[in-house]
Amino acid sequence: MNMPPSPPLKTLELRQLRYFSVLARELHFGRAAKAAYVTQSALSQQIAKLEELVGAPLFVRESRGVTLTSAGAALRDGIDQVFAQLNMALRAARDAGEGRAFSLSVGLVEYTNLPFIPPALIRLQALYPDVNIVRHEMNARRQLAALATDEIDVGFGVPVEQPDRKMRIGSERLLDSGWCLLMRRDHRFAQRKRLRIDELAGERLIVPARSVNEPLYDSVLSRFADAGVKPNIVYETTQSQVGISLVNQGLGSLLGAAYVFASVPESLMYCPVDGFDPLAVKIFFREDERSPLVLDFIELAIEEARRVQMNGVEPAGGKAAD
Repeated sequence: MNMPPSPPLKTLELRQLRYFSVLARELHFGRAAKAAYVTQSALSQQIAKLEELVGAPLFVRESRGVTLTSAGAALRDGIDQVFAQLNMALRAARDAGEGRAFSLSVGLVEYTNLPFIPPALIRLQALYPDVNIVRHEMNARRQLAALATDEIDVGFGVPVEQPDRKMRIGSERLLDSGWCLLMRRDHRFAQRKRLRIDELAGERLIVPARSVNEPLYDSVLSRFADAGVKPNIVYETTQSQVGISLVNQGLGSLLGAAYVFASVPESLMYCPVDGFDPLAVKIFFREDERSPLVLDFIELAIEEARRVQMNGVEPAGGKAAD
């Protein structure tokens, strides 16, 4: 008897097997999604793709959770051993290649404090437990050249120019954000919902240093000039946490992108400021990238950034009512 051909496995992804392993252990989509650092809908989609590749259901969906089918039990019984062997093989390959094949080099400016980076890295580490993350401090302009020379694998930044098509560098918009003024709760603007740029005249301002992003810094000064305001800049910082600390100590108010203030002390609050150019954070990558590790991280970063955008990029902390 001729057996039907097996479904092609060329589209099988490692994370699908990881997600299956977690769900087979938890037997509950909600708990499994939390354990895998992924949304429940994303987990369901990947399990459905895996079932399509296998050609049989792996789970029986029930109101209180899930149970394994015979096909699911067969896959579960072999999957832990497969992962153990895979990790050994990857470790050996990394050692043989002096670590190059199992490292991820990321270019970004630490000041920007991008809120989607940590969860994306945590999820990547769940897929690749031995991955080594190497961070390079560089702005978007430098990242484009570094990608072209293989100095980094992925970059994140607010671009001021489009990549040269000859460089074959791709990009995708991740996060849109406005500007905010971070202040103490006893500040004169504490009761405001929004501010105009001209209202910052005379305000003691802490701002990102020009070295963080020179064109963006120049753009901010240009918007001040257009509004007829000479900003009173009392401090320029290359570290967002330093700026936040200085606000808390009373040196001045920190002007920055909303996402920079994702987590601030309860003693501080923020207010959106109109009049500055909106910011668009992008991810940069080589168009001909083939590394599964890099491609998985790109996808994870995009997913996490979209989650942040969906939940709103306004920083944590309260705004006083009018």
